[in-house]
Formats: sequence, structure tokens, C-alpha cells
Amino acid sequence: MILRSGCQGLEDLFFHSSPAKFVSLFCEEKSGKEILEKILQMTDFVLVIEGAIPSDDSLCTFGGYSCSQVIKLLAERAHSVVAVGSCAVNGGILREAGSKGVKEVIDDKKKVFEVPGCPASPQMMVATIYYALGGKGGA
Repeated sequence: MILRSGCQGLEDLFFHSSPAKFVSLFCEEKSGKEILEKILQMTDFVLVIEGAIPSDDSLCTFGGYSCSQVIKLLAERAHSVVAVGSCAVNGGILREAGSKGVKEVIDDKKKVFEVPGCPASPQMMVATIYYALGGKGGA
């Protein structure tokens, strides 16, 4: 949804600013374990998470890690974390099936910028990501 929002400035934000990496935890074969390994070596990036995180680790794995583990590892290295959409913020409708929001998975000391909504407002997504890139709030 983030890349399809059609919000002006989104292309610049993701493709013409500092190096952007897109990792889909549901398409490991397309985004690749190599990208994850490169990102885990970085320390100055904004982690944007869209979608609920399953409580059952067997439902989602990537590069030999569960989704929860990948998110924890990335969040530890990230400058800022942005949760986009109600599912990422609080588990959304999938909460009834046991899914969680980002804050429930990562370290409590890490600031999480939240953009609720289903769907989340494209303008608010861009504004929040720009804010997180600006270094206001970080860890």
C-alpha cells in the first residue's frame, strides 16, 4: 500500500533519497536474504512496517528468522521505526487471530511513530516518514 499511495513526493522519498531498501517478509524469494543481511549491517535507516505481526512464528519466516525476530533485529539497528496502518499499530482486525502491533514486538525503549487508519492516509505516511528521517524522536 505504501508504494501504491500515489502521494506526491513518495518516489523521491523512497528512490532518490538516502539508499532505500524494500524488504517484503511475504516475498523472500523476490526481496532476498542478501538485502536483509545488508540492512542488518546498516545503522542509520528508518524502518517502516506495514501490516500486523503474527504471534505464531511458523506463519511467517524470512532468511531463517521468524517475522518477529526480523522486526526486532531491524528495529535495534534502525534510527527510527514507523508503524503504518491499524494492523501495524495495534494488530488491527487480525488481532482477533492473535496478531500484534509493532510496539508489542520491539524493545519498549525504541520510539515508534504511528500512522493509524485502514487504510492509512498517504499524506500522513509521507509526513511521518519525513519526520522520522529528520532525526526527531529516534531511539
